[in-house]
Amino acid sequence: MELYKLTLASILSRKTFAIFAALILILPFVLPMMTPWETKPTLLEPARAQTAWMLVWVSALSWLLFQGAMIGDKWASQGLFTYFKTLGVSRRKQIGQVWLSCFTIFTGFLAIGFAISTFTAMPGDSIEAKHWLITNLQYALLFFLVVTPLLTLAISLGTRLNGAAAYAITIGIALYGLFGIQYLEVFLADNSNPILNIVYLLSPHYHLSDLTSRLVFKLGALTGSELLQISFYLAGIGMVITAISYALYRETK
Repeated sequence: MELYKLTLASILSRKTFAIFAALILILPFVLPMMTPWETKPTLLEPARAQTAWMLVWVSALSWLLFQGAMIGDKWASQGLFTYFKTLGVSRRKQIGQVWLSCFTIFTGFLAIGFAISTFTAMPGDSIEAKHWLITNLQYALLFFLVVTPLLTLAISLGTRLNGAAAYAITIGIALYGLFGIQYLEVFLADNSNPILNIVYLLSPHYHLSDLTSRLVFKLGALTGSELLQISFYLAGIGMVITAISYALYRETK
């Protein structure tokens, strides 16, 4: 695990993670108070949960993927991956250790956002509180299924491209799956273009992992069958992206 320790130390030395941790810890309590919540105080807690998860997404799309892309670029350019290859560390282990070093710190971001959304915005009613906890757990699971393979892709692309290009491609895929595909869906509602329909079917539907509306409007948790279907779908997309990432990865530039 020497590569893991070295990468983790490199990330900690830059201290940018502290900025995102502070934002996730503070802004969910500050931003909702800047709205006219006095007219309907019951909206304050759902707004806090919405802000917490929004900031977790922002930190994943900005800090986490960027770290993966830049570290992949840096270590490949400096020949560090080649050095560890001579020590018998396989390509999969190299990717895994770099991935783990990035996610070790990001786990703290996820834990803070989850705790704020779950325990500081939980409804008083016991039944609603139960659904609230389950919904947040489901949200964390689906979020993990989306972010995990994207981080692997960012690392692998970084070993082939420069860090900025690797990050741009990865975040482009993420933003398309979260937001862009919904615009395509609206367009296809009034059009029957077969090519665009194929693009739509093959696209990563990451928006399925966003349960923010269920928290804001207190719609309750997903049913077991719904959760399984979405989880299997996202896991399948994740395995495809992970396989592509392993194929793209190389130890040196």
